[in-house]
Amino acid sequence: YESIFDTFKHQKIDNIYFDILDGYCEDSLNIVNSFGNIKLLNVQSSYADAIDMDFSKIDIDKISVNNAGNDCIDLSSGKYKILSALLNNCGDKAISVGEKSTLDLKSITVNNAKTGLASKDSSLSEVDEAIIENVEICLSAYNKKQEFFGGQINIKNIKCRNFNQKKNIDDVSKIIMNN
Repeated sequence: YESIFDTFKHQKIDNIYFDILDGYCEDSLNIVNSFGNIKLLNVQSSYADAIDMDFSKIDIDKISVNNAGNDCIDLSSGKYKILSALLNNCGDKAISVGEKSTLDLKSITVNNAKTGLASKDSSLSEVDEAIIENVEICLSAYNKKQEFFGGQINIKNIKCRNFNQKKNIDDVSKIIMNN
């Protein structure tokens, strides 16, 4: 599927392939209140967020994002599973997980972002393998909005290289690293 900008609302997504180039809107791909599986999600050169998903239950086999003006992936109020993600040149966060979301992330590689992974506002991010390079902050867990609590990250294996701060955490959040 090729497009410049797409919004999917109230959709069943079944084994779709996305190839998005030069997104110039707030989100190059926006999925709202939908469910299903995406085989491949490839986003190249986004003006702001490359991928934004809200109120959805989505499983993704593979994500590749290069050059996002803001977040490479922004997830909120849903349940998300990602098998593999390669995220390069994210203007802000490589992955932002918020507003009571759960993320099951098997493998991620991040190169060049302000923050590698942020989990906030009653969200839980479970990560098996992460390689995060050239960031200000590798992992961040915090409370941003008063109607929620803190965020949590459980990570089994992380390699973080060339960073200013490995963990950024407030007093109501948790980051648990097992390696």
